[in-house]
Amino acid sequence: MNRRDWELPVKAAQLGEDAIRQELILMENDSELDTRVSLVKEDGISVRLITFQEKHLEYLRGHPKVNPISYLTNLRTMIKIRSEK
Repeated sequence: MNRRDWELPVKAAQLGEDAIRQELILMENDSELDTRVSLVKEDGISVRLITFQEKHLEYLRGHPKVNPISYLTNLRTMIKIRSEK
C-alpha cells in the first residue's frame, strides 16, 4: 500500500441552514432531550430569552469552520436526559 492509498476521508457534506433548522426542530420535539429556552446577557446589563434553535444556529453562524453534522451529533448526546439511578 502506498501513500496515495491513504487519502483523507471525504469531508461530510455541509448542511444548509434549513436542514440544520429541521434537525434542531426534531430535537426540540423529542421529549428525551433537554431543549429549554436559555437566558442570554446582552451588553452586560439586559437579559433576553433565546430559543434552543436560535442559540445553536447563532453559534454555527459565528463558527463557520465547525462541521454542523458533528456539532448536531455531539449536541444530541450532550442534551440527552438521563434517568437517575
